Amino acid sequence: MVRPMLTLIPMLFFAQPAEAQSAPKVTIAETNFRIAPGVIHLAAGQVVQLAFTNLSGSSHDFSAPAFFGRAQILSGIVGRGEVDLPAHGQLLVTLTPARGIYRARCTHFGHRMMGMSATIVVD
Repeated sequence: MVRPMLTLIPMLFFAQPAEAQSAPKVTIAETNFRIAPGVIHLAAGQVVQLAFTNLSGSSHDFSAPAFFGRAQILSGIVGRGEVDLPAHGQLLVTLTPARGIYRARCTHFGHRMMGMSATIVVD
């Protein structure tokens, strides 16, 4: 009787909410030295999956502390308001965004000056 309960415990910790599994996906690609799309449109209060992809051979990040700070993060790793992406890395973040206009950028030295910035518009 104990064994079946033990197999359910990992499922409770790693399962995504049902709304996260069916949420629309927005792909955000980072290259040297660009974030695409430059303007990211999201719907306030609606669950969305943000699929971050680093297409370059060097690491980048996607820093948007105000955006991530006001959003409800459902799954994915967002530390200090940013997503870290190693070379050719990918990360999926599922969240519910809050209404507003937010700035995003790569915080690596000189990357923002070279064009690695974006605007997040949540209506």
